[in-house]
Amino acid sequence: MSNIGIIAEYNPFHNGHKYLVKNAVKETGADGVIALMSGNFIQQGAPAMADKYTRAEAAVRGGVDIVFELPVIYATASARDFANGAVAMLSSMKNVEYIAFGVEDMEQNMFFEIADILAKEPKEYKSLLNEYLSKGNSYPAASEKAIKKILGNSVGSVISRPNNILGISYLSALIKQKSHLQPIMIERCDSGYNSAELTGNYASATAIRNAIMNNTSIRPYIPKVCVKPYEEYFSKPLADITWLTPFIASRLIYDRNLPHEISDLESVMDMTEEILNRLRKAPLPIKYIELADFLKTKNITMSRVSRMLLHMVLGIKTVDRELAYNNGYSKYINLLAFNGSKSSMLKSIAENTRLSMINKKSSYKPESELGQRMWEMDKLATDLYNQLIYDNLNMRLHGELTCSVRKVN
Repeated sequence: MSNIGIIAEYNPFHNGHKYLVKNAVKETGADGVIALMSGNFIQQGAPAMADKYTRAEAAVRGGVDIVFELPVIYATASARDFANGAVAMLSSMKNVEYIAFGVEDMEQNMFFEIADILAKEPKEYKSLLNEYLSKGNSYPAASEKAIKKILGNSVGSVISRPNNILGISYLSALIKQKSHLQPIMIERCDSGYNSAELTGNYASATAIRNAIMNNTSIRPYIPKVCVKPYEEYFSKPLADITWLTPFIASRLIYDRNLPHEISDLESVMDMTEEILNRLRKAPLPIKYIELADFLKTKNITMSRVSRMLLHMVLGIKTVDRELAYNNGYSKYINLLAFNGSKSSMLKSIAENTRLSMINKKSSYKPESELGQRMWEMDKLATDLYNQLIYDNLNMRLHGELTCSVRKVN
């Protein structure tokens, strides 16, 4: 039995995602599709538009067979950490043979050339990277300039587009980890990850979320069978990153009134000395957008700021990432939803991986330091998300230990 692995946010699951599933199966002849999906927070550090169990159910209704959660430490990380963690987890499943992902450009040879440089980091690349970083460029910008210098400006259009960047990150992780997974690239059929256009039958998740905020119908862009799980969310305001304001402000107030020597803000993942200094100079009271604008600089991207602010609230630290990297990336796979007719496939996955599969949440007992710490972070992320949803949408969601896996028949 061969299976395809897909790394996704499904925020929300739309026609483009169904297209990827269908074409990956057609190209490989695989028996099943497994998604490793971001939980309640996405890579930009924002709350997802619907809780992870709802989004996982919609994905299964749309053609995915099994959905596991990508732990929050990777789901809200840089492209490199996002890819490394996700690829390592999929690679641990011995009967997952392929990894499929969408790209804006079908430049496979160029993708592999770039990925090889990022995985092996030759001296020329490291030297150029440090040079551009010393000139005040952000890490992504410095890396892009270094690659252009080595391979020529023709790679510029490829490495500047969001899905291409993620695709290259997946390939780099595959090379670095010597993974058995075979990459399957599928060209996107919409206008791109960040496109706000609603055209034809396909639209990006960004365009769909914008349409929801503007009370524009999004039914043509989401498979009909996937709409039902989202209905309650579609009738309410869209989850917004600014809802984090009181949690971030309370964290800053706490730090502001403690001696710096007993504060732990410097240990937050994605924190830098520059960000910390600016953070401590930010005027209080302050709103999320004001703070993010205050922290953003030429060499600190808004994405990094947003991720860091979420990590600050969740207490995710640099040492947590080091612990994960040094101990196999993860100790478990948290099951969110599955196709009821594929129970044998689910059993096969569980029997052919070194990771513990969490089905009944209240019964899971971590057996290692990494398992314990990651489970703490994932449970905390769920509690925070549930509070945001209750505060702003008056919806009461279950905590992690009382959640039930969605079985779709």
